[in-house]
Amino acid sequence: MYKINEVKVKTTLQKSKISEYCINPYLGCLNGCLYCYASFIMQRWHHKDEIWGSFVDIRINSVENLKKEIKKKDKIDVYISSMTDAYQIVEEKYKLTREILKTLSKEENALFDKKFIITIQTKGEVVLRDLDVLKNLKDITVGFTITMLDEDKRKIFEKGASETYKRLKALEILNRNKIKTYAFFGPILPGISDDYEKIYKIVKSIYETGTKEILFDKLSYFKYMKRIKDISYKLNLYNDFLKSEDKNYLNELKSKILVVMDEFNNINYKILF
Repeated sequence: MYKINEVKVKTTLQKSKISEYCINPYLGCLNGCLYCYASFIMQRWHHKDEIWGSFVDIRINSVENLKKEIKKKDKIDVYISSMTDAYQIVEEKYKLTREILKTLSKEENALFDKKFIITIQTKGEVVLRDLDVLKNLKDITVGFTITMLDEDKRKIFEKGASETYKRLKALEILNRNKIKTYAFFGPILPGISDDYEKIYKIVKSIYETGTKEILFDKLSYFKYMKRIKDISYKLNLYNDFLKSEDKNYLNELKSKILVVMDEFNNINYKILF
């Protein structure tokens, strides 16, 4: 059972270390990914006693705020979203992300010298609904998180997110429509997606969509998140997951990635750990 609340916030554009600004149209996320760093960081202040993935706050005045905040800005770098998924299932109803993008597009096209650099990262195929808006933005990049091809395990770790094959198809469609894309292969899960064969298959699947950029990242905060520790016990993977911060393990993982990427030398990539 999901708990959905409508709330108002003071600002939509938030200063960020990821880019100049972040926009999070929702607080919380019904994707419910067990490994999500946002659950560890955000729930220190909000919804402390609720299960991650069971609630989402709809920031209903996000667009109203944004229209005021961008009036004085001629160029900004915006990341959507850092602490939620802008295209989680509630976006189908509320359309906040769509309206945010339309607002940025309208403001850009009203004045010739106005430009926004926009990056979206999502697990939601709903982004395809907004192809018309995406095509009207001057500098937009859409990234999809891809963590595994095993659908049974995907349902355990990312129960509310779009199926992986739908994300890959969405990447293909975006590329076909000349929208810049990237894939975020992360977190790479110990014992699940960290051997050479699994890494190769995932990279190959991404490559076949026409995507030319991949970011790789490790599992973080394992020692501090009870939910993912519990599932690692159930899957007999606790000792594997425990290695996620070990330097030798991470060096070995980097080596596997480098070997795989030698076979896909026309893809730009970055290892973020």
